[in-house]
Amino acid sequence: MDGTLKQEATHAVDTAILLTSVGVFDSGCAGTGDAVPSPLTRVGGMTLFQRAVFTLQRGGISQIWVLAGPEEQALRQLLREDNRIQAAVRWLPVREFPPHDPQTWEALAEEINGACMIVGCHTVYSPTLIQRLRAEGSQGKAVVVVGHPEEGHHRGNPGVAFRPEGLEGRSTSTVVFHDQAVSQTSQSKTDSQAPERSRLPLVGDLLVLPARLLGISGVLHANGTNPLRLALEQAAVEGTIQTIGGSSHWFRDVRGPKGPQLAERTLLEALQTLKGGLDGLVDRYVNRKCSGVLTHGFLRLGWSPNTITMLSMVVGLVAAGLFVPGSWKLAILGGLILQLSVIIDCCDGEVARLTFSESKFGQELDIWADNVVHIVLFAAIACGAFLHGPWENTDLPLLLGASAVLANVVSLLLVNHARQLRTRPRDLRELTEQERANIEFMLGKVANRDFSILVLLSAGFGLLHWFLAIAAIGSWLFVMSMAWMLRSTLISRA
Repeated sequence: MDGTLKQEATHAVDTAILLTSVGVFDSGCAGTGDAVPSPLTRVGGMTLFQRAVFTLQRGGISQIWVLAGPEEQALRQLLREDNRIQAAVRWLPVREFPPHDPQTWEALAEEINGACMIVGCHTVYSPTLIQRLRAEGSQGKAVVVVGHPEEGHHRGNPGVAFRPEGLEGRSTSTVVFHDQAVSQTSQSKTDSQAPERSRLPLVGDLLVLPARLLGISGVLHANGTNPLRLALEQAAVEGTIQTIGGSSHWFRDVRGPKGPQLAERTLLEALQTLKGGLDGLVDRYVNRKCSGVLTHGFLRLGWSPNTITMLSMVVGLVAAGLFVPGSWKLAILGGLILQLSVIIDCCDGEVARLTFSESKFGQELDIWADNVVHIVLFAAIACGAFLHGPWENTDLPLLLGASAVLANVVSLLLVNHARQLRTRPRDLRELTEQERANIEFMLGKVANRDFSILVLLSAGFGLLHWFLAIAAIGSWLFVMSMAWMLRSTLISRA
């Protein structure tokens, strides 16, 4: 057995078997009842099947074998219409490869090098969890995700529980099936029958199994028992189950009451947490709280991220136009509409990440749209201050507005230069660690949208002319700081 483990450890986990119609630990093709969602159920703007395929692909899986049920044709059509699919997809009809039949897994095991991932369509999770499972699974052990029910496991599902000694990163020799009270343990019978609260349940249909365990399911076959459960039992006897704590990766079981709604909320919260490092205070505590509602609506409408970006720009230009007359009431309305534009601007990125629709063009469009709004906004505030502000008899507002616009253009050029450096590994290697940190800091500050609340407050207190003066001076200070941080690369380019 040691020789087998060493041989399997040389193979990276790059194959996933995706079960579309049943859970990983269901004992038959019927599933677990009407609480089981269809693979065509939409969560976060995508069907559960699409989300599983793209999450696996983003996590590094290159081959996906789909054990498809009656929805096979509809699922095939979804992938045919999507040119983002890069993983090789192989279709295995469940009428020929029933998941509850040990011979199915014996046949598949013959084609697997090392280990494979086995995934159901009833859980949403992060690509980083797939990456973690691939890394742990390459060591020749069975790998499962464990956690507490409140962390995302639907209590009504048949599943597997592990004793606390199988916590994060440790091997375990104890496995208990909830619905069958079956245990394989090297400990005493009393310990294996400990209260349920002392056990740590499997969360979601997601695990890695070595091919050798799939291949022995026929030998261990028990009538009515899922072969994957038998494989886990064998791994428990051998003490070769590796556990990963689910709390370190976001996930949500979609089964159960309001499962799809809870799953979409989990996805949004996870994305907003990831973006929190670049967000300012207003983004974090105001804009992101509101953007989730709008993002939910945009997903229902099926709007693309680029469409949302254009909407944000149009709303921002309308807001800017309300500053031109110099009216106090219109300026407040303009500030409120500008804040709405900023909230919508949060949505395009959220929709892109939720639907795996990020693109270089979308990133460029977002940056240019933001800068167009900023340039027009500075010009509009300058016109309003020139026509009806306290400096209406002088050219000072126009000079300040022109200065702010010019600084914004120069800032955009420097930001694009920094972004190009970040996308070219060779250029990055030539920079010092401090210079790379400066670039990340600068790009993070550019992504900050907190200035919109300053516009609203300035409009409310009738101080837009002072905001314009501060913006004109502050923009050039920001430009000079960026130029200083990028001085080595700018000189080398000259």
